[in-house]
Amino acid sequence: MEDIKPIKKSKKELKNVVEIERINPEIEQGLTYQQVEERILAGLSNKVSSGSTKTVPSIVISNIMTLFNLMNIGIATWLITVGAFKDLFFIVIVSLNVGIGIFQEIRAKKTIDKLSLLSAPTGVVIRDGEEQEIMISDLVIDDLMKLATGKQISADSVVREGQIEVNESLLTGESDPIVKKVGDELFSGSFVVSGHCVAQVTKIGKESYIENLAKQAKKYRKPKSDLLKSLRNIIRTVGFLIIPIGGTLFYMQIHGGAAYNDAVRGVAGAVIGMIPSGLFLLTSVTLAVGVLRLAQNNTLVQELYCIEMLARIDTLCLDKTGTITDGTMAVKSVIEYVNPSGLPIKKAIPTMMASLEEKNLTSEALEQKFGTTKRIKTKAVIPFSSARKLSAVEFEKYGTFALGAPEFVLKKDAYADVAADVEKNAKEGYRVIAIAHSAQSIDGDKLPSDIKAIGLVVIEDTIRPDAIVTIEYFKTHNVDVKVISGDNPMTVAHISKRAGIEDADKFISLEGVSDKDVIRYADKYTVFGRVSPTQKKLLIESLKRSGRTVAMTGDGVNDILALKEADTSIAMASGSEAARNVSHLVLMDSNFSSMPKVVNEGRRVINNVQRVAILFLTKTIFSFMLSMVAILSRGIYPITPSQLSMIDFLVIGLPSFFLALEPNTNQVKGRFLLNVLKRALPGALVVVINVLIIFALTPILQIDKTQSSTLIVISATFTAMMVLLRVLKPMNMVRTILFGVMFTAFIAATIFAPDFFEFNSFFRDYYSSSTGALVPRLPVEHILLLIVLVQTAYPAMGIIANIPGYISKAIKFVLMKLSSI
Repeated sequence: MEDIKPIKKSKKELKNVVEIERINPEIEQGLTYQQVEERILAGLSNKVSSGSTKTVPSIVISNIMTLFNLMNIGIATWLITVGAFKDLFFIVIVSLNVGIGIFQEIRAKKTIDKLSLLSAPTGVVIRDGEEQEIMISDLVIDDLMKLATGKQISADSVVREGQIEVNESLLTGESDPIVKKVGDELFSGSFVVSGHCVAQVTKIGKESYIENLAKQAKKYRKPKSDLLKSLRNIIRTVGFLIIPIGGTLFYMQIHGGAAYNDAVRGVAGAVIGMIPSGLFLLTSVTLAVGVLRLAQNNTLVQELYCIEMLARIDTLCLDKTGTITDGTMAVKSVIEYVNPSGLPIKKAIPTMMASLEEKNLTSEALEQKFGTTKRIKTKAVIPFSSARKLSAVEFEKYGTFALGAPEFVLKKDAYADVAADVEKNAKEGYRVIAIAHSAQSIDGDKLPSDIKAIGLVVIEDTIRPDAIVTIEYFKTHNVDVKVISGDNPMTVAHISKRAGIEDADKFISLEGVSDKDVIRYADKYTVFGRVSPTQKKLLIESLKRSGRTVAMTGDGVNDILALKEADTSIAMASGSEAARNVSHLVLMDSNFSSMPKVVNEGRRVINNVQRVAILFLTKTIFSFMLSMVAILSRGIYPITPSQLSMIDFLVIGLPSFFLALEPNTNQVKGRFLLNVLKRALPGALVVVINVLIIFALTPILQIDKTQSSTLIVISATFTAMMVLLRVLKPMNMVRTILFGVMFTAFIAATIFAPDFFEFNSFFRDYYSSSTGALVPRLPVEHILLLIVLVQTAYPAMGIIANIPGYISKAIKFVLMKLSSI
C-alpha cells in the first residue's frame, strides 16, 4: 500500500484546525481514541445529512411562500386599499389551511426523523484494539472499517485485509460485481455483494463521494407521481392564465364605465375563485397524515409521493425469504453419498463456515445443525454471491469443498447422479443444498471441473403465520402476486401454493435463460426460480412495460436492482442496509402483514385527494368561464369575494378536511387530472349556463345588478352543493349528517345574512349596513326563476356528465348501421 500523504487544507479551512498527520494504523489496533478526537476537531469526520431533509423553518416558508398564497396576499392588500374589508374573509380560510398544513408537516417530519434514526446506516470499526458499531457520521479519516455482505460502503476507502465483491451500480449504473483485493479502492455509495474485509477510510468531505452520501444512500428512482405531475400542471396553467385574465377583466370593467371599487372587487372575486390554493395545502396535509399513520404502523416513508404509487399497484413482486417465509430455516435431513475427502460432512460443513465467515439464514441453519469449529488452514476461498449461488473453500489438506445450489455447484453429469433426490425434495417444498468435493484446486473464482456431490442438505423454510391472510388480502383487492427467488423454482412454487398464491403451479427456472426470454416469460408465469439480480430487474422492467404498476419487496443485496426499478420499493428493516437505502418504504418491524395497511393508506390518500380536488376545481373552472363571459360582455364580474365565502367554507373548506381523512380502500384507476376534470366540469358548466340564462332574462324580468348577483350567487352555491352531494355518494350516516349540516348552514346564510353577502332577501326589505340604502326583497318572478335553476341543477349535471357516453353510443349505432348496408 502506498504511503499516505498529509492532508492539505485551504487557509480558510485551517483557521481553527490543526494539520493532521496521516497514518496506516495496525489492523488489530486501529486508531486510538486520541487520534479519533484529533480528527473530529480537525473537521475530518464523515458528517452526513439525515432525517426528512426539511427543516422546520423550510416547512413554514414552503407552506407560506407559494405562488397562490402570494396572489391571495396581493388581492387582500388591493381590497384593503378600497376599504372592502368584508371581502377579506377568504384570508381566514387560507390562513387556517396554511396553519394546519404546517402543523401536520412538522408532526410528520418529527416522526420521520425518529424512524430515520432507527434505520440510519451504521458501521463496525476497529479502535484501540476493539470492534465497535458506530454511526457512519462518526467515521473519521484513517478509521479501519469492517465490511461484510449487505453493507453499504460509507466512505471512500482502501482494502487493507480480505477480499470482497462490490456492486457500484448506485454510482456507475453497472450492475456486475467487481472483485476488490488488498490495495484496491472502494467508493462510498457502493455496497458489498459478498465476502468480508477491513478497509481504511482515505477520503471524506469534498474530496470524495461523501459530499453526496446522503443522496447516494437513498439514490432510488423517484416515483412517477401522476398526482404531483397533475398538481404542477394545474399550478402552471392557472399561474399562466390568471394574471392576463385578471388584467383584461379590470381593464374592460374600468373602460366599461364601472366604478374603481366595483372593478377591484370584481377582479378580486374572479382571481380568488380561480385560485385552488387550498387544494395544494390539503394535498400536503393528507400526505403528511398518511406518513404519520404509516409511521404508527412501523413504516418509514422515504419519499412522500410513493404513497400514491402504493394506491395504484396492481402487481406485487415478492422474494420468498422474509415475506412468504418468516426468515428462519432448519435442516430437515442430510443425504450422504460416497465421500473420498477424508473429512465427514458433519465436520466439513462447520469447517467451511469457519473459513467463509458468512452470516446469512442458510449459514445460521447449518451452524444450528452442525455446530461450529475452529478455522483450519485454507489456500483459497470463493465467497457466496447471489449471482454464483455457491461458496467454496480449498483446504491445504483436504482439497476443495463447495456448498450451494446443486445446479450451480455440480456439472451436468455430476448433477444427474443426485437429480432424483434434489427434485423429490424440491417438489415437497424443501430447499436443497449440495456439498461437493474435489481433490483439485480452485481456479480464480471457478470450481474444479471434476467436483462431485458428497451429500445433500435438505432445509425447510417456515411460512409466516400471517402470510396466508396477507396474500388473501391482495387477491381480494385485485393485486397480482408474483414470487421472484434465487431458489429452486419447484421449492418456491410449493411454498407459494401453501401460502395461497394463485397460479403458483405456473413456475419456471430462469437459470441460463436469455434476456429476451425473460421478458417473454414475465407475464406468463407466477413463480420464478434461480433468478439472478439482473434478471430480477428485467422482470420488473417487463411487467412495467406491459402496463402494470409494480411494487417490489426485498431485503437482500440481490434485490437492490429490482427495488430501484419498481414503481414502489419496500424493504425490510432486518434486511441489508443497502436494500433499505434504495427503497421508498422501510417496514421497521420487518412484518409482511403490515403491507395491507400500507396499501390501504396509499389508496385512502389518493382517493380522498381526488374527491376533494373535484370540489376545488369546480370553483376554479366556473370562475375562469365567468371571467371570460364578463370580458366578452364587457360587464362586471358577478361574484364578489365575500359572496364566494359560502362556497369556500360550506362546500369546500369543512367538507374537504372531513373527506381527506375518511377511510377509502378502493383501487385507484385512471389518470388523476382526467378523473377530476370529468367530475368537476359538469358542475362548473351548470353554473355558467345558469349565469347565461340569468343574463339573457335580465331585460325581460327587469333584473338589476343586486338581483342578478343574488340569483347568480345562490344558484352557483346550490350547484356547488350538488357537486358535494355527488362527491359524497354513496351516502352513509356520517356523510348524510355532514351534507345536512352544510346545506342547512347554506339556507340559513341566504335567509339571515343577505346584507353580509350583498344580495336581496327572500322575505323583507332591509337597509344595507355598508351603503345605508334600502335593498328590496327579491320579487316573486325572480324567486320562481331561482327555483327552476336550482331544481334543474342536479339533473343537468347528470346529463352533461353522460354526454361523452351518449356520443359514443351514437357513433357505435351509426357505424353498426353503416356496416349493415
